[in-house]
Amino acid sequence: MDKRRLERIEQYIFALFRARGASRLLAKEIFDSTDEFANADLVRAFEDLEKKWRLLVRYTSEGNDWVSLTPEGAARANIDQPEDAEQPDALPHPPKSAT
Repeated sequence: MDKRRLERIEQYIFALFRARGASRLLAKEIFDSTDEFANADLVRAFEDLEKKWRLLVRYTSEGNDWVSLTPEGAARANIDQPEDAEQPDALPHPPKSAT
């Protein structure tokens, strides 16, 4: 995928979190929020933000797929993340260079 396009999609994701004022969203909400980007492109952006930058975590809870910003991701999106915010048990994937 073109690096500039990936960056645009990642900026869109952060803007969506900022607009919703949340540090955690259902993946379905993100997919349904735009017709500009294909779901596969959004997933590529999730993977880049999770594996390379460690700015979000994807996980499943009670049958729902969630995307949650890490504290660093919330800071990048300019979202105040309450200290007692529910954090998933999942951790971001290690960077590819570590595997």
